[in-house]
Amino acid sequence: MKIVSAPQTMPARRARIAVILASRPVSSQHELGQLLLAEGVNVTQTTLSRDLESIGAVKRVDAGGEPRYVIDERGSEPGANVELVTRIVADVLIGAEAAQNIAVLRTPPGAAHYLAGTLDRSGAPDIVGTVAGDDTVMVVMRTEAAALDLCARLLRVAERSGTTMQTSAHVGARQRRST
Repeated sequence: MKIVSAPQTMPARRARIAVILASRPVSSQHELGQLLLAEGVNVTQTTLSRDLESIGAVKRVDAGGEPRYVIDERGSEPGANVELVTRIVADVLIGAEAAQNIAVLRTPPGAAHYLAGTLDRSGAPDIVGTVAGDDTVMVVMRTEAAALDLCARLLRVAERSGTTMQTSAHVGARQRRST
């Protein structure tokens, strides 16, 4: 059994699923579950189904006529992934602050790439691109106003989850309580 040196967190598991789907043909949830188990990640079928939906994986027929899970990139029109972005932000956003045309987003360790990828695939027209570290995402926006607006919108989503606290009077300087 191969053991992956990655945290056993939802974002890490979903990132690993995306890597597996991009690197080899996978035709069933059972097969994907076995591949994850071989890497030391034990997951139920229900969780795996949620993970596939969350990362935008869909089953398509490949060039050889075989079914295969792929990450659906069709959701690139603006607003196509609002529900997914809302869910991810509610799960992982700790804080957000605008610095000129850059939105700096804070996440728990290991979740930044997950949030950045979700924002990249959201198709939001004002997002130029993202750069993710371990627990910080820099979102380059077209304008300073767009960065401020993004921070405000994402913080509102996180606040609706009921776990936020205001740490300053500045817009974008609020953080979520750690649980």
